[in-house]
Amino acid sequence: MELKWLEDYLALAEYGNFSRAAEARFVTQPAFGRRIKALEGWLGVDLIDRHQYPTTLTPAGEEFVRHAQEWVNTFHNTRSYMRARNTKTKNVVIVTQHSLTVTFIPDLLNLLRPALGELLFRVDPNNLHDCLDALLAGRGDFLLCYNSPEIFPQLETNQLLSMQIGIDRLVPVSRPAIDGNPIHTPANNNELNILGYPTETFFGKLLEREFFGGTRNRIPSKVVCESALVEGVKAMTLAGSGLAWLPERGVCDELKRGALIRVESGLPSPELKIMIYRQKEARIPEVEAIWKALEQELVSQ
Repeated sequence: MELKWLEDYLALAEYGNFSRAAEARFVTQPAFGRRIKALEGWLGVDLIDRHQYPTTLTPAGEEFVRHAQEWVNTFHNTRSYMRARNTKTKNVVIVTQHSLTVTFIPDLLNLLRPALGELLFRVDPNNLHDCLDALLAGRGDFLLCYNSPEIFPQLETNQLLSMQIGIDRLVPVSRPAIDGNPIHTPANNNELNILGYPTETFFGKLLEREFFGGTRNRIPSKVVCESALVEGVKAMTLAGSGLAWLPERGVCDELKRGALIRVESGLPSPELKIMIYRQKEARIPEVEAIWKALEQELVSQ
């Protein structure tokens, strides 16, 4: 039995859909289905009622969700405990959304370098839901993420301390044509090709609120490709495949040299708060020291 089978099954129980769960786990749907079947073979029971649509868990499957979550939590908590107990170098783990790994973590490391000392600073990127799970389960000391209470209210809990440490903006961009104008823009009076994000992701939910839920009725458009990874969407935008909303921090160089151009045309550019979270009880004293260093830095700005 493999740990990833349990994590796959928990994703399936959460999303209630094979394709969405497979995407959340960054695996193809056929491979995801084979792993669920492998778990059922190992257990010797059917977890999924394949005669029902949409995806429905069997009674045994419903019961197994709780056991699977306990096993996963126990595994990760034990690993964290053993690492902290046996390593000669203390380590601090920050879990973060993939895009911030590229656009913000380097600046954060430079900011914290005096407070880190000999600490090993480990970065674990993931989707926001799994990042929060990791923080609450003790597999991470800090969570760095974009924040919107309306989109991801799970972060609004008294279990966590929070601090805003930055700001960004989700901007609509396109590759420019030879004449310097964007290839993809509502001003072309054609159906707008959009590179989007799955609806269950943070950016997907944000754009559903800011664009697809309202303005889309007045702008003919179609989503030609989706990806949960911002860097993947950025690569497709640079290739000229469509218009995309990308974090401004992540495309500032491309905008400066003209590889991408910002598309105005009345399209929304929602502001993004960059937040850092931690549990109230620090795992090691160094976590508290880093938190205080961040607070002092923000006061001095």
